[in-house]
Formats: sequence, structure tokens, C-alpha cells
Amino acid sequence: MRKIISLFLLLVSLSVFSQQGNKKGNMNLFADSLRSDTIDILKTTVNLQITDFTNKIIAGNTQIDFVPKMNSVSTLSLDLLKLTVDSVQLNNSNLTYSYNDTLLIANLPSVKNSGDTTSIVVFYHGTPQIDASNWGGFYFTSTEAYNLGVGFAADPHNYGRVWFPCFDNFVERSKYEFNIKTNNGKIAYCNGTLVKDTTDINGYRTRTFVLDETIPSYLAMVAVGIYTQVNWSFISISGDTIPLILSDVASDTTKLKGSFVNLKNAIACYENHYGPFPWKKMGYAVVPFSSGAMEHATNISYPRPFITGTTSYEDILMAHELSHQWFGDHITCHNQGDMWINEGVANYSQFLFEECVYGKTAYKNQVRANHEDNVHYTHVHNNGYLPIAPVSHANTYDSYLVYHKGADVVHTMRGYLGDSLFFLGLKYVQANNPFTDVSSKKFRDDMTTATGVNMNDFFNGWVWGPGWPHFSIDSFSSVVNGSNYDVTVYIKQKSDGASNYFNNVPLEITFKDAGWNEAVKIINVSGKNTTATVTIPVNPVFAGVDMDEKISDAITSDTKVLKAAGTSFGQSANGRMQITVQAITDSAFIFVEHNWAPPDSFKTPNPNYKLSPYHYWKVSGIVPNLFNATASILYDGRTSCSSGGNCWLDNQLLTASNQEDSIVLLYRKNAADDWNYFPYYTKNEGNLTDKTGTIKIDSLLLGEYSLAFAYSLSGISENSFDNSILVYPNPSSGQFTVYGLRSAVELCVYDVFGNKVLDKTVNRKQETVNMSGANSGIYFYQLKSSGEIISAGKLVIQ
Repeated sequence: MRKIISLFLLLVSLSVFSQQGNKKGNMNLFADSLRSDTIDILKTTVNLQITDFTNKIIAGNTQIDFVPKMNSVSTLSLDLLKLTVDSVQLNNSNLTYSYNDTLLIANLPSVKNSGDTTSIVVFYHGTPQIDASNWGGFYFTSTEAYNLGVGFAADPHNYGRVWFPCFDNFVERSKYEFNIKTNNGKIAYCNGTLVKDTTDINGYRTRTFVLDETIPSYLAMVAVGIYTQVNWSFISISGDTIPLILSDVASDTTKLKGSFVNLKNAIACYENHYGPFPWKKMGYAVVPFSSGAMEHATNISYPRPFITGTTSYEDILMAHELSHQWFGDHITCHNQGDMWINEGVANYSQFLFEECVYGKTAYKNQVRANHEDNVHYTHVHNNGYLPIAPVSHANTYDSYLVYHKGADVVHTMRGYLGDSLFFLGLKYVQANNPFTDVSSKKFRDDMTTATGVNMNDFFNGWVWGPGWPHFSIDSFSSVVNGSNYDVTVYIKQKSDGASNYFNNVPLEITFKDAGWNEAVKIINVSGKNTTATVTIPVNPVFAGVDMDEKISDAITSDTKVLKAAGTSFGQSANGRMQITVQAITDSAFIFVEHNWAPPDSFKTPNPNYKLSPYHYWKVSGIVPNLFNATASILYDGRTSCSSGGNCWLDNQLLTASNQEDSIVLLYRKNAADDWNYFPYYTKNEGNLTDKTGTIKIDSLLLGEYSLAFAYSLSGISENSFDNSILVYPNPSSGQFTVYGLRSAVELCVYDVFGNKVLDKTVNRKQETVNMSGANSGIYFYQLKSSGEIISAGKLVIQ
């Protein structure tokens, strides 16, 4: 199902609606899998009259055909919530029973043994319940009635029991027949195929639907209203013609067609990737609900406010719910703890739909946005790092953990296996488990069998483990091997909330030489450190991890080729760094990684700073000698945002107001270097009490950047530089003057790669420095007195 909540609730309050769940307490619910080990419900026949819209009453009976799986069964226990039981019958004879508004226990007249098929009929009436969360249950308006089979606050969440007696769990599946009586122009839609439609002399219309496939109780549905039907069809890859039935009020059918214009494309997409459509019919019944949709098998309950005549909601509603016909209906999770199999795969299917209909870029944009939101907020939303399985009752329908991170994990599984094996595996899971429940363990084992790839490490890390791994290249080196190069890569793994290091992670490493010629190799990474040697046809000057973003680790990144002044990354980019080119002589290849993991600690302890415990940036790539660029990054210590979201980035650095002036920028060239204060930036603090602001890097260098809290600003702030010292002309041809010195100082000049190209003592008030032999480009200078930087800046040599 898809619950629609506002962006404000998702990003601002970060609350978990389902965590308001009503605990079972003294409710004597039997809605677990235990009964399904002893009794098998073969068929459920629901006979209801739904005509009293004033009092919101349903009335009728349900017949349960069942067979014991063991001997000496003397009672049948059924879940039924707060309806009035009129009688319970077997062969038209009344049975004794007990009922406490939750559990109905019928006493059988004789014991039943394994293989004995028995039918009892429960007669009942009353006003069915709406879930305490207002999401789920049975709803009436003045003209329409419908159910949603899940209650977000209910325990258990399965909510078939609000309108018929059943085993309300994930594992008990039954065939269904529905005989629904209506009047006053209203008609009923249910699961399955319409086999009879009659009207009696009193104007009561009874429609009979038969579902020959088995489903759990929460996937059963009814919708009653003054409906008009749109009839389409689809030719399945199995060769069958699948009727497509869209039902809504007559005034909305034009908009209905516009909103479902890609329905057939969506079915074709999922058939190609998951296997043949598993049902005899596909339908959507539009209902007056404003907070989401429900994946009832063969007939989805779809919210009318989102029928707009456009495709605005086709991925998050139409395609999401459709994919449940495979994952969530054809197969269901074994219990609520494995809900990612239903909802995580369905959320991923939204991205797959985008790929099928709109192309690979659309898919990647969805994946990138989902991952950035996940790695930023999921642990905040859940007050800590949690695995996607097993989840608690409160987190069963958690939007971040189950839906969004579940989709993130499925995308990563695709990256692990590659497209051919991944989709082969999903088709096998479908084909090997028709109309039954699947646990995470069973899912793992089936994927292993189908693909020949041992999925233990994947499931241990991504499914049953919390957080994310983080991968970075510490360094690499190459030696000539004939016409090729043997490149040794040193890869480090860190953790963003993960309790253990991940093993056997297939990382794509992209190598580029100075001419941008490229080679890509997969290296399996395990543990804290991995060293691997690969043979490639290029001599690399650049190496990047997972640049195609196939593995959703604790990094979000951006790649761009910059060719002219003014070109830039946007501030909203996943790398969270805006870069603007000031001057450039040739194209620059830039890879910006925003790392959602702590930066490496100081090599030499530095009590002056507290490094960010949460994130840092890495800028790598291939740039020409003249590459003059600025960059902007944000710091944000807020724990709530009015819109969008940068909050929770630096709340552990900015723990109180009026601390923004203590935030500084540190830099290191690479992992072999140590962190040092970076002087080439300006800070726009704005309001000093709002914990947010912008740092503009005046001279962008390749390397790593981290925010830090400076315990003492003495001697590190640009405000403490000696402003009487001048370096001119700038730009120059390589010859410039240092003016204003009062004592001897050390002059150090660095290129854009951080290499020191000049180190000399300047001891006169005015001294000329000659670097005319240097290549044109951007350089940086520092003037040091007794080891302390007293002036710094950028040099441009033309």
C-alpha cells in the first residue's frame, strides 16, 4: 500500500505515524500463524448486504470452508472485530460459540480430523471499524462504502477482520467468493472475476465475484458506489488476455483514463522483469480516500483526489500498487517483520517503472533522490540505525525504513548481481513461491539458487544489518606491465551506523588516465581494508568508487565536466557542493562526493579542533593547470526544517546557539595527509543563533574538506591575517612582489594539487619573487612567521 503524507511531515517533524500503534494489551487476538499450522481455510464466501448508508451497517454472513491439518480438532477460532454475531451454523444447525468482540470461537458438534472438509457459516451485522490512525478499516460516505485491508495502528496490522470472520494473518490464504447486495443505483466491485449480476423485483442488485487464486484476508476488498466502468485489456506474455477494469464515478472517467495512460506499459515492464501477470483480471476501484491506496489483489483501492487526468502520481500510486500484484499479493511477506518484501520491493518498482517508460536517467534520478533522503534522515526518523528486517510492529509501515530504505537495498541487490542475474532471481522467487508467503531467509535462498551467487553476505549486511557501509580509496599506484598497467588499489571501509563491516561487496572502480581514457574494474571488498591489484590498459591519474551508483553506500555524489567560466554544480546536487568556474583553459572532470560518515581522525592529535562526526567532502578529478573555481557548502546544526532539508547535518558540532563563529574549514590533500586549517574561504553566518550558514571556498583544490569546531580561533582566522602585506601584481606573468613585511618570513607556494612548488625565505619589506618558469595556472601562497600563517591567498600565473 501507499500512504500519502505531506512533505512537511516527512522532512520536518520526521514522525512515524505507524509508531502510534495500539498495543495488543489484553486483546485476545489469534491473528498469528499458529492456527494456519493446524487448520487450512480453503474458501471464504462473503455474503453481505451493504445498503444502510445512514447507520453505516453491513449485514449478512460468511461461510468458511476449512480442513484440519491434524486430528481431534473440536473448535474453530476466527478473528472478527466488534460486530454483532447473530448465529453460527453448520449444516443449518446452530453451534454454540463464544465471542469477545475480537475472537469468535465456534464449538464443533464433533471432532474433525485431518482431511475432514467442514463448512460453517457466521451470521453477523453491525458498523465495521475504522482504524485508530484513520488509515485502514471500513469506510462509509453518504453514497460510497469501501474497505482498506490494513490498519496502521492495529495490532496485528491485517484488517480483514473488520468486515468478515477470518484468520487475519499473512500466511493463511483462501479462495474467495463475494455476493454483495446493493440498491439505489449503487454497484459493488470485489476481488476476482464478475460471474453473476442480478437484480431482484425489489431493486436489490447482487453481484458475484469469484477469485480462484488464494489470498490472505487483508487483501480481500469491496467497494460500493454509483460506479461507471472503463474497460481495457492487456495481452500478457503468457498469451492470456487480461481484462483491465477501471471503476469510478461517471464524472471522473475522462481524468481516470488520463491518469492511467501508462498502465499497460507498467504491466509490460513488470512482466518483463518479474514474470507473467499472476492473476486473471486487473482492476482499480476509485474510492473517496485522500491518504493513499491499498493493493487489494486484482482490484486496487485507489484514492480519488489523485485522479487528476495527469501522470503526476503514476509512479508513487498507480505503478507502486500494481507491482504489489507480484510482490505483496502473489507472494506476501511471511510476517510483518519482513514487510520490506512487500513495500520495499514495491517502492523500488516505482523506479523500475520510470526506467521502463522514461529511460535509465529517470531511474537513476529516482534512486539518487531516494538514497540521499535515506542516508540523511532514516536514522533521525527512527532515533537510531535499524535493519530493514526484522522490523517491529511500530515500524512495519515506516516510510523511511521499510519503504525507502527497502527500495535502496533492492537497488543495491541489483548492483551486486547485475541486471541479468538480478531479474532472473526475482522471476525465480515469483515462480517458486506461487500464492504463498516468503520470509527474508527464503528470499535469500531462492536468489542464491537462481543466480548461483551466495547471497549470505548481502543479506547479513544490507537486510539484517543496520546503517550503511562507506567505501573510499586511500591511494593507488601503477606499474607498467607490457602494454598494460598493474594498478594496486587500497580501499578503506568505514561505517555509517553499521554494526559490522560488510563483506564481499562488488565495487566498481573507475580509472582514468590524463587523457580521460577509462577502464572499469570490479573489486570485491571485505572488512576494514582491502588491497587489490588489477590490470588495465590505461595509466590512471584518477580512481573513483562506484561512480555509476550501483551500490547505495554512505556516499552521495555528483560528476560533471566543466568547460567554461560560469558553469557549476547546483547547490541541490547530491554532492552538496556548488562549484562555479572563474577561469579555465581546458575541460575539467570533477567528481564530488559527500560522505555521510566521519572523516578520518587527525594523524597527529590536535586539541584545537573537533572534527565533524558525521560528514565530509571529497573533490577529485582531472583539471587543467589553469582551473580557477570557487565552491560553496552549507553547515546546518538545526534539528527541524521548514521545508526541503539540510537540517541534522551538523547538530553534533553546533550544540548551542552563538557557536557559528567557531565553525571552520579543514583540508587535506589525501588520506596520507593530515587535516589542516584551510584559509581560502569566507563564511556567511547570517543570524548567529540559527545554526546555519554558508562557507564559500574561494580557491577550490582537489582533496578532502571537513567542517570542524575550533576551540580557539586565535591564529587561524583570516581576520587575524596581516592585512598590510600585499602580493602584486595578481594575475602576473610569474614575477610578483611581496610588500609590507616587518621581519623575515617563509614563503610557500602550492599548485592546485597541493604540491609545494616554491619554498623560500623573504626577509625584506619589499621583495620580488620570480616564478616565470612555472606553468600558467592557479597557485596558492602562504606566508609563515615562526610556523604560523600570517597571510595566504591565491596566485594566478598567465
